[in-house]
Amino acid sequence: MQLRTTARVAICGAALVLVAGVTTLPAAGASSSHGHHSGHSQKATYVSPDGSATNPGRSCRSAAFTTISAAVAAAPAGGTVVVCPGTYAEDVVVNKSLDLRGRDATIDATGLENAIQVVASDVRVSGFTLENANGEGLLAGVDVMTDAGLLPSDGPVLHGIVVEHNRVVNNNKGFNGTENGNCKYPGDCGAGIHFSVTSHSVVNANVVTGNSDGILLTDDYGPASHNVIAHNIVNDNTHECGIVLPSHSSNAVTFDPTTFAITGRNPSQGGVFDNYVIGNVTDGNGTDKAPPEFGGGGTGSGIGLFGSGPGSAVYDNVVAGNEATGNGLAGLAVHAHHPGGEDINGNVIVFNRFGTNNLGGDGFDGPPTTDFQTTGIAIFSVPTANFVIAANRIHDNEIGIWLSTTITAKGLGSNSFHNVTTNVVTG
Repeated sequence: MQLRTTARVAICGAALVLVAGVTTLPAAGASSSHGHHSGHSQKATYVSPDGSATNPGRSCRSAAFTTISAAVAAAPAGGTVVVCPGTYAEDVVVNKSLDLRGRDATIDATGLENAIQVVASDVRVSGFTLENANGEGLLAGVDVMTDAGLLPSDGPVLHGIVVEHNRVVNNNKGFNGTENGNCKYPGDCGAGIHFSVTSHSVVNANVVTGNSDGILLTDDYGPASHNVIAHNIVNDNTHECGIVLPSHSSNAVTFDPTTFAITGRNPSQGGVFDNYVIGNVTDGNGTDKAPPEFGGGGTGSGIGLFGSGPGSAVYDNVVAGNEATGNGLAGLAVHAHHPGGEDINGNVIVFNRFGTNNLGGDGFDGPPTTDFQTTGIAIFSVPTANFVIAANRIHDNEIGIWLSTTITAKGLGSNSFHNVTTNVVTG
């Protein structure tokens, strides 16, 4: 993926090049060096509500399949499935390399776990409305370990997945019910788009609203690295965050069990690292009130980078050129909690625009680190960590940037503040 190299060089050199380099994605067919998406020798397989097994199957008018699942099963690996206009009541499992193209097609997953689940590498999904699932609108990987048998035998990390130009709306219908009972991590279920243990994959130009988390990238049973989340509109996912990169692994790093200081990284086992969150809009997320045991306040940030406990790791990620306003927590929030043992080093936060955020307040870490004032960027960390926080525009907040005393941030002087009471608070 050339985008990754361009962005990293630009960070070390001219910052203006970074914006130009990372906000323009390659064409869909070039999004993954692993992919098959640039061309197909096989004819497409067509699906239509009006299809018939007696049809020749050469177009939407002559589609031979009436369900997406049947068409996926019949299509050759590396082939294309075209889903014609209509509404399909399915939970589609994609278990082979495939280009799944919706043409004004809706998957209504009412009463089902997911609308689409991808359990193979080199898959492209575009042009759908995905709605009303108990769990995720689109899940790449598995979120319940009893489903691990669906994953490829050569390893659990999926690569070359492209999800773009979809509407993913009003999923998480099992909230406080079916989905929380089935999910390995009940706090991170019901996302619009959930990539669980993926690499060199892309989430681009989707509209994601009305879910739990909007877009979720996790390392539940292996690493999540070198992915790009770009140019999405991720608004009004009120239960949790807009775009969130939490590490669930307890094996991503090793640590001293007495001091909880990090002693090494284990990138083959876990960690959320070397990912790019570029040019997204994340407004109005996480505005529900958190329960008292989590400090009250808001339930989610516009963009979040979170360590879940000792052994977890979210490091060397780039968050650039995004816009975040009206979220329950900060526009960008980072949490690494007591007692430590989490690695959040090397994250780069540049060229973003943060309006009024932290509307509900952030009480997750408890006194004395609670922040119930409107805030653009908030980083709460028990472990020491180094960040780059540069060239962001923050406006209309009581606090521009809130940092724990454990955080060293390069570039603070290059941020601009407008109608902000206190530019930087170290707490």
